[in-house]
Amino acid sequence: MADLVTVAGMSHAPMMLATPESAPDDQRRRFFSGVAEATSAARGADAVVICSNEHFTNFFYDHMPAFCVGVGESHLGPVEEWLGIPQGEVPGHAALATEVMQGLIATGFEPSFSHELKLDHGVMTVYHALSPDGLLPLVPLIQNCAVAPMPSLRRCFELGRALGDVLRRATSVGRVAVVGAGGLSHWVGAPRVGEIDEGFDRWFLDHLARGEVDDVLDMPDAELEQAGNGAHEIRSWLTAAGVAWPQPARVLAYEPIQSWITGMAVAVFG
Repeated sequence: MADLVTVAGMSHAPMMLATPESAPDDQRRRFFSGVAEATSAARGADAVVICSNEHFTNFFYDHMPAFCVGVGESHLGPVEEWLGIPQGEVPGHAALATEVMQGLIATGFEPSFSHELKLDHGVMTVYHALSPDGLLPLVPLIQNCAVAPMPSLRRCFELGRALGDVLRRATSVGRVAVVGAGGLSHWVGAPRVGEIDEGFDRWFLDHLARGEVDDVLDMPDAELEQAGNGAHEIRSWLTAAGVAWPQPARVLAYEPIQSWITGMAVAVFG
């Protein structure tokens, strides 16, 4: 039986690694203080599961799975040479990934799997914060948060519930961390790029903090997209919320960092 040492949600804007100094000093300090607090709880974990969006790094319109588990012994990342960290092989945890795959299938989910996932900023920004030396074994769980039709918000939360059960029963590790990476509000490749919907972000975080997720889970995609096409990445946060359910979130930081074009947040569950 594995122990979930931490379950967290964290925004993953590439500028947090590529150009951190572009953020105002006070915002950068408060955000990274939250990151440090969230990641400190993961020290001593045998592996981390990071749920994140697919940014057309592995999949495109010819094949876009709703969910994909990286089951390889290692994963290549980051694909962005400008991200500010060396490209290399990130260690996987094939045994835990296999338990995740088999467990999710046994509970009615049908994720795809890959032995050769490539990792972009969606995973690597968060992974680097957790493991600057790049030694912590990683199981990536890639979610479609970009291309319609996407799995519903409720389906992502339900996936998290199932994932939490699978991880707690896992025998291949003793201690595991889980992070949902992405969001919050932002626009990508759209006329409104650079705008941040602070009202939506605070509404979302407040609902997580109160453990009241139904209003979020029932939100149609058209309404969610009013907070930006990048706001669909809250799916990964909801997967993490499902893993920790019924524990509410404790918000450690929220900063609408315009130079990073994203509402940047960090929270831990429980």
